[in-house]
Amino acid sequence: MYRLLTNQKLLFRILRHVILFFSMVILFSWVTYFSSEGDGSFLKGFAKVFTNALIFFGYAYLTVYLFIPYFLVKRKVLLFIVLFILTGLGLSLMKFLFSDIIFYQAIAPENGSVGGFFSLSALLVNTKDMTFIVAIFAIVKYARDHYIVESTIRELGQKGLEAELKLLEHHMDPHVIFNNFNSLYSISLYRPEYLKSTVKKLKSILHYLFSESKKEKVLLAKEVEMIENYIGLEKLRYGERLNITFRTEGNTQGIMIAPLILYSFVENCFVHGAGEDPRKSWINIELSVKDSRLRFLAANSVSEYLREQNTTGRRSSNGNTVRRLELQYPNSHRLAIREKRNEHVVELNVSL
Repeated sequence: MYRLLTNQKLLFRILRHVILFFSMVILFSWVTYFSSEGDGSFLKGFAKVFTNALIFFGYAYLTVYLFIPYFLVKRKVLLFIVLFILTGLGLSLMKFLFSDIIFYQAIAPENGSVGGFFSLSALLVNTKDMTFIVAIFAIVKYARDHYIVESTIRELGQKGLEAELKLLEHHMDPHVIFNNFNSLYSISLYRPEYLKSTVKKLKSILHYLFSESKKEKVLLAKEVEMIENYIGLEKLRYGERLNITFRTEGNTQGIMIAPLILYSFVENCFVHGAGEDPRKSWINIELSVKDSRLRFLAANSVSEYLREQNTTGRRSSNGNTVRRLELQYPNSHRLAIREKRNEHVVELNVSL
C-alpha cells in the first residue's frame, strides 16, 4: 500500500488515479441509489455519476496540473482566477447539457435544477460545488507531494550523515596505522628483545583496524583490548620517561560501542600530548561502566614545552571524534575537554 501511494513510476501513478476515480464513482453511486430509496436501477445511477465524475475530475486535473503550476505558481494570479472561473462555468454547462438528471439533484435536490432547465444561478452553484471537490483534490495531492519531499530530504540527510561518518572513520585509519608502525620501528631499534611480543600486539591492532573497526558497533571489551595493546606498545617505546596508567572498572562484556571512539582520545595523549614531551611526563586513562553508562577519562601532563608547541594536530583529531560522537550518539553523550595549566583532560560520559 505504501508503495502504491508513494511510487513515482508511471504505472503506479496511473493506477492511483484510476482507483481514486472509480472509488469515488462507486461511493456516490451508492449514495444516489439509497437517497432515491431504491427507486431506479443502480447501473443507471452509476452511468449518471460516471458522466458527472468525468467533468468533476477534469476540473480538478486542469486546476492541479495546469492552472496552478503554470499560472498561480508563476504569480499570474489574475489570469489564474479568470481561467479557473471560466473553466468551472464551462464544465458546469457541459454537465447540465450531457446529464439527464443532475448529479446533485439526486443527493441534494435543493441545489439542482428543475425540469431539466438550468439558470445562471444553477451554473454558479454547480461551479461552487465543483470548486470544493477541486480544493480537496489539491490539498490531498500537495499534502502527499510534501510528504514525499520531506521523506526524500530526510533520506538524503541520513545518507549524507552516513557518508560523513564513513569519511571520518576512513580519514583516521592511515594516521593510526602510521603511528603504530612508527612505534614498531622505534622498538626494533632500541628494544629489539621485545620485538616478538610487539609484533603480536601490532598484529592484533591491525586486525581491529581492518576488520572490527569497519563495523557500526563493536564489543566494548574489544575496544578496551585495542587500547591495552596500544598502551603496551607505547610503554615499550617510551620506557621510564613516560608514566602510563590504565584502569578499568565494571563489566564490559556484552556492551557495544562505536569503534575507535575511545582509542582516538588515548592516541592523542601520546601523539599530540605527553608523548611529545622530551621530559618526564604522565598519562592517565580511566574507564568505568555502570548500568550501561560509560565514563571515560583520558588525561596527560602538559609542560611549558608542550604549551609552546603547535596544538593544531590535537584539535583536528579531537574534532573528528567529536563529530562522530554527534552522529552516532546524538543526545546521549556528554563530552568535556579541559585545558589546565599542567594537564589536558578529556572526559566522556555516554549511554551505550
